[in-house]
Amino acid sequence: MEQSSRSILVGYDDTSAAMAAVRWAAELARDTGAGIHLVHAWTWPLLGQSVAGIPVIDPAGPRNQASRLLDDVVDRIAAQHPEVPVSADLVAGMPREVLEEVSPGADLLVVGTRGLGAVLGTLLGSVSRGLLHDAGCPVAIIRSDQHRAGPVMIAYDGSTTAGEAVDVATDLAASWGTALRVVHVRTSGEERLRAQALLDEGVARARARRADVEVRSRILEDRTAAEGLLDAAAGARMLVLGHRGHSRGRFGSTAHATVLHATGNVTVVRPAPAGAAGASE
Repeated sequence: MEQSSRSILVGYDDTSAAMAAVRWAAELARDTGAGIHLVHAWTWPLLGQSVAGIPVIDPAGPRNQASRLLDDVVDRIAAQHPEVPVSADLVAGMPREVLEEVSPGADLLVVGTRGLGAVLGTLLGSVSRGLLHDAGCPVAIIRSDQHRAGPVMIAYDGSTTAGEAVDVATDLAASWGTALRVVHVRTSGEERLRAQALLDEGVARARARRADVEVRSRILEDRTAAEGLLDAAAGARMLVLGHRGHSRGRFGSTAHATVLHATGNVTVVRPAPAGAAGASE
């Protein structure tokens, strides 16, 4: 993300995972000159006429509590990063639907993961998982805001979405002053010359995007692209990939498997709808 009037959208729900996403987004905003917009989706309880004499719960109390939680987060960001413009909205609705609706106006949507314990810790929450399919901008899934070392790794397969992911990954590497590692997973049946040509194409795009970024490259070999990426991403500050490769589905199987089982932070690049605010020119 280049220095500009960029907007980072953050979904907040008063969990430790969401707070980690907020802290990560605030640091990125500081590094890129972007602003942060926090959104808390709030569901009104028991709206409507009471039945059989049972009183309807007054929604004012829960709504005011949600508003205070959001105000506290805004105050915390302002205190820690006074140079970062921050705004917030409390929106009635289900989290996934609310974030989907507002995401086309953002340059990046940041969400946390849900802590499910040691056994299920690799699974994403339903909101985060759903946004990967339908968000109108790139989505960063943040598992930890403490991991500030290592390169940015970008998976490149020659597809249009992979090219867009190279741009996002290169800008992140430039913002953090870290190296960019372009990788291509060569699976069974793919000729090495073709794999090298694809890798060189990804490297050339990154270098044309930002000449000041150190670009490294490597061909990975594994049974599946997802397995190769998961192994290689260990130690990376961020893994970036397109939401689908050459498949025609709404969300590629490689991206799905990678974000589901990754142990680090992952950004899935989704193109903004044509004409949406914040779309790349």
